[in-house]
Amino acid sequence: MTSAQPQPQHRIKPSSVVYWSRFLLAICAAFAIRFLGINESTLGDLAMVFGIGIGILFYILSVLLVRHVFRYGEADLKGKNKDVTLGGGTYVMVWIMITVLLNTVL
Repeated sequence: MTSAQPQPQHRIKPSSVVYWSRFLLAICAAFAIRFLGINESTLGDLAMVFGIGIGILFYILSVLLVRHVFRYGEADLKGKNKDVTLGGGTYVMVWIMITVLLNTVL
């Protein structure tokens, strides 16, 4: 006779979801910059402005994703404005590293 034991729930923490989504969106932003042809040979001095603009747009997309798709708030992320600031450093570092890598390799 077997007894029905409750299955353990493996739930990913909201902060981990935010970090990983920002990590993946940083990679997407770097690829978008590369494949849209944003570089100094095509846009000259405006290339950096457009590149940073795309990076900011993807970060805004990540904030909207956290707020409206995942529906994480202050209680879930344990702090005020954590939906904006959590994972920001990860985003910037990964975005810069992948952009430089793509521009170097391709």
